[in-house]
Amino acid sequence: MKNFKLISVLTVLLFVFGYQLQAQIDTVKVAESEYCIPALKGIPVGKGASFEYQTMPNISIETHDKTGNYGDSKNTIKNNSHIEAKLKIPIVDKPYLNILGGIKYTFEEYHFENLDENSNPFYRSLEDKALKSIGANVTVIKPTKSNKFWILRANADFNGDYSGSNSGSLTDYLKFSISPALGWKVNDNFSYALGVSYNYRFGSPLILPVVAINKNFNEKWGIEAILPLFIKSRYIHNSGLNWLNTIEVDGASYKLNNLEPELGQFNNIHLHRSAIQFSTRIEKRLVGWLWAASEVGYNENLTYNVTNSNRSKKDIIFENTLKGGLLFNVSLFISPRKN
Repeated sequence: MKNFKLISVLTVLLFVFGYQLQAQIDTVKVAESEYCIPALKGIPVGKGASFEYQTMPNISIETHDKTGNYGDSKNTIKNNSHIEAKLKIPIVDKPYLNILGGIKYTFEEYHFENLDENSNPFYRSLEDKALKSIGANVTVIKPTKSNKFWILRANADFNGDYSGSNSGSLTDYLKFSISPALGWKVNDNFSYALGVSYNYRFGSPLILPVVAINKNFNEKWGIEAILPLFIKSRYIHNSGLNWLNTIEVDGASYKLNNLEPELGQFNNIHLHRSAIQFSTRIEKRLVGWLWAASEVGYNENLTYNVTNSNRSKKDIIFENTLKGGLLFNVSLFISPRKN
């Protein structure tokens, strides 16, 4: 609850700060060259809109019942499919201030083998019942008249299996994340930043110190990292073809309400998942701003616990072990050209 209040206050202050600052300095005429430009030379433009489909087939799962009421069990997830749609919109685009807003929708489904009335109630609760995430995010970049720049990213998402009359209040599903940082632009080919991040990448909400690095080694090769969350190498073959290789910690926390009757004694069930992913990705311009991407990788599970709390290690009901497996991803996205 303390973290919830803190993140709520910081998010409100973020919007107030952005719009008040914009109103105060719109009347001041400044030369664009006086302000730091955080972006590196030759870096691909970000995605304005994107649609992705990802699948992970044939994942073995072993479940240890921590309550003693249901017994241990095993099964195979025939397919874990994931659909994601994102849209980003520039709100303020000035030399002295950039504010970017975004919305996101994700839809995740599980399909198990050989389920019947005697199967683990957690498996039956997930089967064909979508885990959804609907959220909004904002990124604020405040350059200074030196080589420094401030960055603040904040997200608010509703994560869970909300649908029908049993979903309860949507506020039960609300998850926040926020990451402020101070960056330094060393030159056109190197920048770094230091900050903190409050997020769910490891399944439970954690506050982590982060170090961000963005570096061009030459016109083709570069690296981008926010440690300990991800590290990515990039190869820019030309203006229409990119090759990316990524090691990333991915995770989320979902509130579950549409459950089997056997789990009715619990009133705050959450699924906490986290994994480390290794992937390689090719991005190809199709026409104009429209791009397509294909990705293949390997997913190694870190945490997959069902708890009666919003923490992955507290009040555990089922402790799950998932074997690693392949992932496949295809996507379309719009990437506006630089002026």
